[in-house]
Amino acid sequence: MTLAPTLALTRGFTLAANAANAANAVHAARSTEATHEARQGFRIGELSLMVRYEDGSELTEMPAVFRLPNTPGWFMGVANLHGLLVPVFDLAAFAGVDHSRDARRMLLVLSHGADAAGIVIDGLPRRLRWSEEQQADAATAPARLASHVRGAALIDNTLWFDIDRASLLDAFEHALGN
Repeated sequence: MTLAPTLALTRGFTLAANAANAANAVHAARSTEATHEARQGFRIGELSLMVRYEDGSELTEMPAVFRLPNTPGWFMGVANLHGLLVPVFDLAAFAGVDHSRDARRMLLVLSHGADAAGIVIDGLPRRLRWSEEQQADAATAPARLASHVRGAALIDNTLWFDIDRASLLDAFEHALGN
């Protein structure tokens, strides 16, 4: 006996119950998301920073970076990533902090396509989640980053500053134009 493909695939399943269970699971996941924030956290020396997941586009080993003349020290130059020239910034130098001597330097690419820019980070990023109760005062952010911090959270006894990617990249562009 031959069965129609949809009948063969759904044989032995109760679709209404599965659909209701799936809807409940989605609702539960959305409820959890509403009470917790999620970010990608990274370190630059002793400074702990984070960005929204959608703000980062790539993480890579440090590529060859080609310095441009007459640019500030925090602008490392440009790197060829997948055929695109991407500006690379030393966020530690920009913020006035030292890189960790022991950490492997990585390139975190923020934004996508023609807007992409890389920042040098210390080591691998990590996933962060926190609730409203963990929000903290962002007033202790380094002065050069303070206007690009949208908030802070105290996670596992570490103060993490939430960076506004668009504001930071605009600041780099503005500072290079002066």
